[in-house]
Amino acid sequence: KKSLVEINKDYTMHEIYLVKNIFDRIQEEFPERYENVSSVHLKVGLLSNVQPILIQNAYKAYVMEYPEFYHTKLEVEVLPILIKCEKCGETTEVKQNKFVCGHCGHPTRNIIQGEELYINAINFNKNE
Repeated sequence: KKSLVEINKDYTMHEIYLVKNIFDRIQEEFPERYENVSSVHLKVGLLSNVQPILIQNAYKAYVMEYPEFYHTKLEVEVLPILIKCEKCGETTEVKQNKFVCGHCGHPTRNIIQGEELYINAINFNKNE
């Protein structure tokens, strides 16, 4: 059995730290329902420095250390990078790291989506 503090190619300490914080936050917000968590839904922007596969692997490692959460699931929704043009006001999805308005071609760094990392929803078992 691997310890959470072991670093391997499947996840990094960054992701383990995030997963631990998720569970800490749930325990803080829902102490009476904490052990009845069935799933956690994250929204992760492409610029958030979180790799979905690595956080999934870290989540699996975390629940192996805490068997009471082995039944829980982690769902990760990846949000694309969206920019808003200062010139024409249009919103464009960034493709291939090109921060250029898709409507008028004006370069912009006005990011309106893509840096997020938050818990979007927590589901609890119905039979609590």
